[in-house]
Amino acid sequence: MKKFLKTLIPVELAKGMALTGKRFFQVLVSPNRGKAKLHIVTEYPEVKSPVQPRYRGRVQLLRDEEGEIKCTCCMLCVKACPTNAIHIVAGKKEGRKTRIPTSYDYQLERCVFCSFCVEACTFGAISMNHQFELAAYNREDFVLGLGGAFQSIDRPSPTGKFSYSGND
Repeated sequence: MKKFLKTLIPVELAKGMALTGKRFFQVLVSPNRGKAKLHIVTEYPEVKSPVQPRYRGRVQLLRDEEGEIKCTCCMLCVKACPTNAIHIVAGKKEGRKTRIPTSYDYQLERCVFCSFCVEACTFGAISMNHQFELAAYNREDFVLGLGGAFQSIDRPSPTGKFSYSGND
């Protein structure tokens, strides 16, 4: 009879299920069970996932009240970047005393999200946004710049339209 039960229900499987059941019921009747929320899963694509305030997403250029880019092309972010993911071409705009970037290229695939560029920027022109879904199908989509609807560095990428928490 023992041999028949061993072939019907493997002993190792039965031991594992018994241990799992024992731990499950211990947690279920524990005194701290009432403090934990029962539903801990978020409905990811429909509900925006909350991120911590110090979460570092991708780099985003900031604009001032008039809508102009705050960057003055001081190149401190370029020098601070350990992976050389930022490239700036400086230019001049009529009616503005400081320089303005004519080209600001940020290579997302090279970035290590260290936030050194944000710390180095003395004008507060760069920040790390809270966008967490940064996947793309093409390699060209990882190079962000000033122009274009998809590859704009001053707006969240539309790659993951649900991945921007908006906590900025």
